[in-house]
Amino acid sequence: MNLFIISISMVFMSFMTGCGGKAPSPVEKVVPTPEWVNSVLPNDTQTKMFGMAVEKDRDSAIKAALTDMVSRLGTTIESSFESNQKVENSYSTLSVKSNIKADISKIKINNYRVVKSFRISYNEFAVMIETDKQKFISGLKSNLEVEKQDIQQKFDALKNQDSLSRYNAKQELSQRANNLVPTILMLSQLDKSFSQQLNLNYVSSKKQEFLMESNKLKFYVSGDEKSSIFVKKIKDYLAQNSFNISNSKENAIHIKLSTTDNITNQSISIAVLTLNIGVFDNGNNIGGKSLILKERYNSSLSSVYKNASIHLEEEIRSQGLNEVIGIKLNINI
Repeated sequence: MNLFIISISMVFMSFMTGCGGKAPSPVEKVVPTPEWVNSVLPNDTQTKMFGMAVEKDRDSAIKAALTDMVSRLGTTIESSFESNQKVENSYSTLSVKSNIKADISKIKINNYRVVKSFRISYNEFAVMIETDKQKFISGLKSNLEVEKQDIQQKFDALKNQDSLSRYNAKQELSQRANNLVPTILMLSQLDKSFSQQLNLNYVSSKKQEFLMESNKLKFYVSGDEKSSIFVKKIKDYLAQNSFNISNSKENAIHIKLSTTDNITNQSISIAVLTLNIGVFDNGNNIGGKSLILKERYNSSLSSVYKNASIHLEEEIRSQGLNEVIGIKLNINI
């Protein structure tokens, strides 16, 4: 009897193998797409900000959702700013709006969590994220205060610097302070208890400190008889860039020129001029350089110096005054 059962089983298995039969595959369960994937994202609240995106994988979707969150924040703040455009007179509405948008686009949000996620297909993944709005605001405030303190410390450290160094540093620090305006206006929209005017006054004070330093900065340019044509070129360049030219070296940056040449030899075809430049502040040397200018000599001394002055001007315009006379002067920062 047992042999009979075994034989029947073997015949059945052989039949199934011969026919190429396979066990039926389990039916893959289709999970319907959640409603939230195709719904409108919730509006930001007093405590939360939201973002959502669909990308090829989870990590890409999270990055896109963070970008979406920042973009939504920018739209909200821009809209709020348009409805309340009264800002301190020294700030242009258009430039402020532009800076706000640019500043917000650079925001990095690290304090977030994924509240919903779903794989739509093999190359589509949806996520919804949220972040704590108050922690975000607190982080912006903290970064603002750190930047203000660093700017102030650097201003305070300039007292014993030469006037050129003070001018350069205060110009850079004033610009750093001005770059805080978008953050200040952003915070004033996000947190109604934030003191917008107090912080804008701080920015204005740094701007005023630089303007005072700028008004004090003067240049006195002098030279020996052979250098007079070069003195004029340097004076003209400084004046064209709105720097004060003084008739006295007292309380001024002194740019001192002297020139030598090889034109005593009448048989030469190329004249070589050496222009020595020294830069002084209260008698202390703060820069300088020696320049070699070569010109064709056709027995006209005035022609040589005229051509050399033209070439000096071209060098200043192409390389910059700093490179030509050996100083550091922020021009059009």
